[in-house]
Amino acid sequence: MADGVDDDVDDVNPEADRPAAPRAHPARRLGVLALCVVVVWLALRFVGDVDWSAVRSSLGKLSWPELAALVGLLLVRNGLNALPLALFIPGLGMLRALVNDLTAHLLAVVAPPPSDILVRLRMFASWDVPAPVALAGAVANTIVFYTVRFAMPLVGAALLVATRWQTGPVARVLLSTLVAGTILAVALAAVRRESTAARVGLTAGRAVRRVRSATDPEQWSESAVTFRTHVAAGFRSHLAVSVLGLVAMVLVDATIVVLTLRFVGVGAGAVPALDVYVAFCLVYPFTLFPLMGLGIVDGLLVAEMVAVGGDGVEAAAIAGLVVWRTVTLGGPIVLGALTLAAWRLGLVPPRRTPTSAPGRHRDDVAPS
Repeated sequence: MADGVDDDVDDVNPEADRPAAPRAHPARRLGVLALCVVVVWLALRFVGDVDWSAVRSSLGKLSWPELAALVGLLLVRNGLNALPLALFIPGLGMLRALVNDLTAHLLAVVAPPPSDILVRLRMFASWDVPAPVALAGAVANTIVFYTVRFAMPLVGAALLVATRWQTGPVARVLLSTLVAGTILAVALAAVRRESTAARVGLTAGRAVRRVRSATDPEQWSESAVTFRTHVAAGFRSHLAVSVLGLVAMVLVDATIVVLTLRFVGVGAGAVPALDVYVAFCLVYPFTLFPLMGLGIVDGLLVAEMVAVGGDGVEAAAIAGLVVWRTVTLGGPIVLGALTLAAWRLGLVPPRRTPTSAPGRHRDDVAPS
C-alpha cells in the first residue's frame, strides 16, 4: 500500500500501531454456523421434501432476454446501494461510489476483514479524499444501511395496512423498528454534540474491548469525535435521501425476486406480488447473516410462498430463488472484479472537486 494512504489511515484508526488482536475464537464462529443451520432447518420444515427434478425443470424456463432484464435491475439495485456513499463524501460522484462499493463487496466475499475497508480507503485516497473524510463517509453509509435493514419490516407492515388493512407480525415489526430507531437515534445524537460522540465512542470501545483486549476505548472516543467533525455538516441533510434510496434498493431487490418467480412459472394468481414484497421486507433483517442470509432468507421466503400458493409452487419458488441468488450474489462479484481491474488500470476518472489537504498530490496515492 502507498505510503500516503497508510499515513492517513493511521490518523483515524482507533487501533493503529497496535499489535494485532487474536482472531475470534473458533467456537464463536461454529456457534454462528450452527445457528444458521438450525434456522435453515426450521424454515425447510415448513416446506417439506423438495422435488429437485421439478426445480431443474423450472430453471429451464428462464430465457436469455429475461436474464438480461434481471441484470439490468441488478445495476439499478447496486447504484441505489452506492447512493449514500456518493452523498456523504463531497464530490465523490455516483461512478466512483459505485466502483468503490462493488470492489469492497468483492473483497468482503473473497478476503478476510477488514480487507474491504482497507480497499475502500485506498481507493478514496487515490481520488484525493482525505482519510478522515473517507472513513467518516463510510461509517455514515454503514449506519444508514443498518438502519434501513432493520426498518424494512415496518415498510412491509405499511404495505399490508395500505392494501389489505392487515398488520402482519406486530411483535417482529416492533422489535425490528426499535433496533432501527436506536441505531439512528444514537447516530443523530453523536452528530449533534461532540460530548455525545465522545461518550458513544467510549462506550462502544469498552464493549469491543470485552472481546478484543487490544482495543483502547479512549482512542475509539477520539475517533468518534473525528467522525462527527467530518460528517456532521452533511449527515442530517443527506439522511432522508439516503434512507429512501436504500429502501428503494431493497424494493428493487424484491422486484428481482418477483420477476424470477414469474420467469420460472409462479403466476400472480398463485403468489401475488404483494405477498412477495411483504415477505421480503419482513425477512430482510436476516440478511445480517453471512452472504446476505444465504439459506436463511431463502428458506423463510419459500416457506411463505408455499403457505400462500400451496405445495404446487414449491419447486418453482426454489428455482426462482436460485436465480435471484445467482444474479444478486454472483453478479456483484463479477462486477466487483471488473471495477477493481478498472481502478488498478487507472480507468476511473479523478474527482473534479478534490478535498485533499494543501500540498497533497494525487500521484502520492495512486494505485499500485
